[in-house]
Amino acid sequence: MAQTLEWRETGAGAPLLLVHGIQGTADAWSPLLPSLTAWRCVAPNLPGRGLSPRWHEGAALARDRYYHVDHYADLVQALVVKLREAHAQPVALAGWSMGVSVILNLLARHGDESVGRLVLISGTACATPGAVWFHGETPEALAEEARARAQRLGLTAVADADAVAATWASVRGADLRDAARAIRRPTLVVHGEHDDQCPLDHGRWLARNVPQAQWLPLAGVGHAALGACPADLGSSMSTFLKH
Repeated sequence: MAQTLEWRETGAGAPLLLVHGIQGTADAWSPLLPSLTAWRCVAPNLPGRGLSPRWHEGAALARDRYYHVDHYADLVQALVVKLREAHAQPVALAGWSMGVSVILNLLARHGDESVGRLVLISGTACATPGAVWFHGETPEALAEEARARAQRLGLTAVADADAVAATWASVRGADLRDAARAIRRPTLVVHGEHDDQCPLDHGRWLARNVPQAQWLPLAGVGHAALGACPADLGSSMSTFLKH
């Protein structure tokens, strides 16, 4: 794949690839890293975030396809294959919020040959109805919502507004329920009980329909699970991934 993503890499051991949310960046995983030192944690910035590429006039893909979950899934798959080859073992995947959609889409498009255990946090297999991260229909409205949402979720590094707008259009139209039902890898489903962005029922659906799924509801936690309880969540992930 010609396009190269920026990523952050910490720790040592088996590979664990961490996929951020729609508005976040690789930095969203920073609170959990002290609990995950037994793994080589690789946290990429998807396009429109950090130092990863941006869409530009004349790009091979139109803007709405460049910032689409299909494109993200293909880019993450390329990184999974790279890590699998480097470490000679399957790659564990963890996704938060939109990261769950990227992982499910990756499995639907590319299969699970290079994939190990899965951790799905604060996500959904089908956003519509119920999971509403943004309401705006114009880039300007979405940019204003994005600023308010970043403050509410405690995000210090955020995606470009045009990337958020195009990505949300793809996420809210995606139905990945068949991909979830087809998962063959051990999976930990984590969801905050007070999530107002992606209601708890979306997590419960994943826990009921993903074969081999373990269910971990987080009492008193909203959508921003990574920052709300990093020690407990990191410990739970570590225990699950060790098996």
